[in-house]
Amino acid sequence: MGKEIDIENKADDEINNKTKNKTEQNNRRYKAFISYRHQPFDRKVAVTLQKHLETFHPPKQLEKKEKWRVFRDETELPTSADLSQDIREALENSEYLIVICSSMLVQSKWCREEISYFKSLHNNSTQNILALLIEGNPGDVFPEELCWSEEIRKNAEGEEIREKIEVEPLAANITADSERKSLKKLKTEYLRIAAPLLGCRYDDLYQREQKRKIHRSLAVMGGVTVVVGGIGIYSSIMAVRLNEQKRLLQEENYNRMAVQSDYMWEDGKVTEAIETAVDALPDTEDNMSVFSAEKATAEKLGVFQRENFLPIQKYETTSYITKVAFVNSGKNVVAQDATGVYLWETKSGKLVKKYTKTEMGFESSSWDLDLLLDKEKPLEDIKLQKNVSGGNAMTDGGGTNELMLYGYKKIMTKGEAQNSYFYLTCEKRLWRVNSETGEYESFEKVDAKEKEWHYNSETYAYEYRKIDGQFARDYQEYKENEEIPGLWEETGKHSLIVYKENDSNQKEIYNYEDEKYFGYFYDEILSISEDICYVNISKYDDNGDYSDKIIAYAVENQTIMRNKSPLLEETIEEHSKDDMSWITSPEKESFRYAERIGDYFVVRSVYGTNEEYCKYRVYDYKTAKKISEITVNAYTCYKDEKSALIFKKEDTNNYTDVFLGILNQELILTELNTGKLIYEYTFPTEIIKIRYLENGIIFVSLKNGKEYMLGIREIEGVKNEKGYGWVIQDFEKEIDLCESYENNYIGVRSNKVYLYQDLENQNAEEIEEDKVLLYQTQNKNVKYPDYTQSKTIKPVIEDLQKQGLISEVMWSYKIGDKIFLYGRDGVFYKINEELSTVEEKITLKEETEENKNETSEDITVWRTQNQNEILLEDETEAHNRRAWLINLDKMEIRYEIGDDVKGQFAGYSQKENKVLMENWLEEKYWICPLYTAEELKELGTKWKNQTD
Repeated sequence: MGKEIDIENKADDEINNKTKNKTEQNNRRYKAFISYRHQPFDRKVAVTLQKHLETFHPPKQLEKKEKWRVFRDETELPTSADLSQDIREALENSEYLIVICSSMLVQSKWCREEISYFKSLHNNSTQNILALLIEGNPGDVFPEELCWSEEIRKNAEGEEIREKIEVEPLAANITADSERKSLKKLKTEYLRIAAPLLGCRYDDLYQREQKRKIHRSLAVMGGVTVVVGGIGIYSSIMAVRLNEQKRLLQEENYNRMAVQSDYMWEDGKVTEAIETAVDALPDTEDNMSVFSAEKATAEKLGVFQRENFLPIQKYETTSYITKVAFVNSGKNVVAQDATGVYLWETKSGKLVKKYTKTEMGFESSSWDLDLLLDKEKPLEDIKLQKNVSGGNAMTDGGGTNELMLYGYKKIMTKGEAQNSYFYLTCEKRLWRVNSETGEYESFEKVDAKEKEWHYNSETYAYEYRKIDGQFARDYQEYKENEEIPGLWEETGKHSLIVYKENDSNQKEIYNYEDEKYFGYFYDEILSISEDICYVNISKYDDNGDYSDKIIAYAVENQTIMRNKSPLLEETIEEHSKDDMSWITSPEKESFRYAERIGDYFVVRSVYGTNEEYCKYRVYDYKTAKKISEITVNAYTCYKDEKSALIFKKEDTNNYTDVFLGILNQELILTELNTGKLIYEYTFPTEIIKIRYLENGIIFVSLKNGKEYMLGIREIEGVKNEKGYGWVIQDFEKEIDLCESYENNYIGVRSNKVYLYQDLENQNAEEIEEDKVLLYQTQNKNVKYPDYTQSKTIKPVIEDLQKQGLISEVMWSYKIGDKIFLYGRDGVFYKINEELSTVEEKITLKEETEENKNETSEDITVWRTQNQNEILLEDETEAHNRRAWLINLDKMEIRYEIGDDVKGQFAGYSQKENKVLMENWLEEKYWICPLYTAEELKELGTKWKNQTD
């Protein structure tokens, strides 16, 4: 009874607290307080954001009639040691704090004081703090105060304690390469701030805002049309204005779509991003240019490369995908999520069938419907195309402790005739599914005689598990009671049935010499063959003492000899019932996994206070003799079936047999016979897939989207130097799972599966080296010289630098009636006509240490066929020549060309209006057109038709 009262009191307290908090919120004077540095752009963003929020009208559907007041301090804080009383009162009377995050924010004492004080008013929580990123990277820009919060929890004694935890600030992002573009993005991004203020989702506000704008523009146009009809003399003037208004609305919508495309791309929604970018390109009859859409489309389709790794199909599930595979020799794709298993046609993307627990008759089961596949075998038929010329190599900078290079391409000319069937299981029941038709049936029909033994004969089905990657089940024999016909009783005879190659017609039957505890023993079998059986037995004895052991029994004439002395009996863990110290002991060891690897049997266990150590025991499979014991410091291990690989020296030309331990982010190479460490590969992100050839070639796929090839071969001894590997493929996005078959790849992101292929660019024309000079001419008539030291421009530069408006200038020239500058900081400036300030600027690249060594000789500015556009080439960074096509009127980037190891910018022909591209690894050159918007639209439409 007392417990019920406590619960009721607690519930009452929660209701009272919520009511109190609601009342406090309603009594606050301001909905939000905007904290920002008093710098020109920061202030401009703060003013614009305040205006958006104070004039915002919540959609009627939300039934929230709110009009917000937002506090924004207009003056610099006084030079005192503390916040002013006005600021404190404003913070105390604000429900939310909005922090404008720019590159100098972390250096602002007052902004950080405002964050700290606001947190102190809210139990040191960041729950009501929102960030707006306007420049830089979050890790560099967010101050420490935004990145931690306090939570109150109860310890084991029921006492409330405060715990400091790391948090990721809830942020909107308007970073762009120019201030104008950032402010344009703010027109929609402010909704990410408004959503939590309203207590709703951003998507709801965004979609309703889009509809509202469309309805408003249509209403305006309709109203203007009526006026035009009534005023004949001004009809032509009004028609022009109407068309201009319509054009501006269309252009704004296209720009918004281009921005949305970038967000989708960052979120890993690759096909959606490309489709949105292509749709943002205006039609010819629209008679407008939307450079943001051109840039987005060109980047995502890779239109200046010879070949691009692009998605051509998408398959979608209901929830997060946990398994995926190619089946039916690559003609179909199968995936599993929490709601069921899906089968698609690979090429068309058509859903063949979805399998659910309800369909299988297990609607009320707590078990999930699980997808099973045949055990993966080593790769056999893979060709590697070496693209590197001579001694060329290039590191990928991916954060491994190895030198990972570009220069190889994996070509799978012939795939395995794999996975004609896949399998579904629930509550140990098993179905076999035809990978092509999607039809399924029970893995095995129940024998008519066995049906008689069970009361539920019509629904009785076998129960299966996997041993050595093959399905197995327990066979239990019954006999009819002599006195009661129809009553069947156990005979005590049990057998183990293993299905070779998962073929229900190929049965291997093993008998138990001792039938005692047969049921437990069946579940404990790890591996079995005609000579030996490995089991993991964990149990409490009659005294209550616990032990966990690996035991190997001999198998003779298909009988497991349990009454004979075991060939192996090794204790993994043991403790007495009275000894409780083992619970926290760093020496506590727990069994995790075991598998047969060719001629060896490998057992994996973990130990340590936080299970930070992984131990491998390696045994000769036939004799159960221990060969070695290998311990590594690794917190987590690879989650697939393979926990280790073993490479024989006769297959790899190594000096010894090599053991490869597969951990979460590491590969550990040791001598198999001694356990002595040879080398350790450490990767920047989690390993999600391992494929290999028996000759020592390994393909490692990471969560960051990169696939590496490593050579565990021709090792002459313990390596003291850095090893090397090759980057084979790159999704350029984080992925959760991946698979490949022949030349098709699939990458999984959340609940979406994307099918990728290497697509050849039909517009890229390869040229011989003797024609390269045509595109690298020294003719001054096709380039803009540098006039930084000229008598007319030098004083202007010096004056602007004194004002702190520009950085050190690497190139300058007067084009038309305006002076343009390019700074060491990677910013391109347009100077106003009075030569007194910067009229507009766009950021081409981030400032780096390498930029400090940049000289004007690294910068080339090409004249194009369009007088209002230039190609600015920057060759500062080694093997990273790139160029930007810039429209000088709008001060916008149309294209960024060549920032890719597969191809760098190498020159331009004004006569042909084509750019020269180079892959220096392969020493190959090709040319591509400087695409018009119409040509880009055509390329995008072709890609969309292919995906359809």
